[in-house]
Amino acid sequence: MKPVVSVIMPVYNAEAYLGESVCSVLSQTFADFELICFNDASTDASSDILHRHAQFDSRMKVIDSPVNVKQGGGRNRALAAASGKYVMFLDADDRLREDALELCVKAAVCNDSEAVFFDYCNYAPSTGSTGSVSQLGDDASRLSGDELRLRIIRRTSPVWSAMYARHIITDNELWFPEGVFYEDNAVALAMQLVARNPVKINEPLYYYRCDNPSVSRTKGDMRFFDRIGSAVTLLGHVRRLGVYDAFSDEIDWLFVNQYLIHTIYGAIYRFDRVQEDRIREVREGVGRYVGDFRSLAAYRRLPLKSKLKIETHLRFPGLIKRLSNINRRLNRKL
Repeated sequence: MKPVVSVIMPVYNAEAYLGESVCSVLSQTFADFELICFNDASTDASSDILHRHAQFDSRMKVIDSPVNVKQGGGRNRALAAASGKYVMFLDADDRLREDALELCVKAAVCNDSEAVFFDYCNYAPSTGSTGSVSQLGDDASRLSGDELRLRIIRRTSPVWSAMYARHIITDNELWFPEGVFYEDNAVALAMQLVARNPVKINEPLYYYRCDNPSVSRTKGDMRFFDRIGSAVTLLGHVRRLGVYDAFSDEIDWLFVNQYLIHTIYGAIYRFDRVQEDRIREVREGVGRYVGDFRSLAAYRRLPLKSKLKIETHLRFPGLIKRLSNINRRLNRKL
């Protein structure tokens, strides 16, 4: 018989965290699931750890890859092997609360929902710190339909902050880009907007580890600019799937943020030297996708201070970098 939920876990050299992550799934209060782990050519003990757990629990399946296909490829292959009605994504260094599946399935059934959103916790075991994050806001649990979809656009949520009906991914060809980083940026919002009857529950069900190395937190990593292609892919998906027209201004502004604004901020602050080529690429390219972004209602609603911040970073990245370096040196002396 097919399980109700398929938990998808890509794994690459995660031996330090893997036992905790796997056990957080196998000990769920809702038992009708499968855990599909894609071992992405790990060079540490990850494969041994996975197979050792799978030996004692038939709900766990391990797919070993001889070549590294990165997180997007791992998720795709695990999705292709999944048979659950719903899917949930779990990174190999994070964990689920023990009743995560139970609460999500209950909410999905009660609301005939194809996407159930939930809160999460940022936690750092090395320091013992933890903090709950309600990305969509507590009041989102009272929203539905397009009201909730608008909130989802304005406060973009990670792909792992919801449980999805599996068919909305497979039927709509929302596979993750492979061989790149920021792959979830390319499909997460499309999954979330196309889902029927989205619902949000006010429970922190996912524990996101924030004291380990990550591309999203590492400076000087050129893979940061994979976000550019992911933004373009996402815009193509939402236009193709017919969810763009109802929220065109908001989606265009989200694209401008992902493609242009945050790329420029990263090109200035995340590298020792300003990445001028990347800034030129997105400044010249943004108009091809959304026209003059300054004509968007979302841009016009910004306070003057926010507009000035955007415009000075767009026009004077070198000067902004020099001022930032001076400020940092002054702060160190103080």
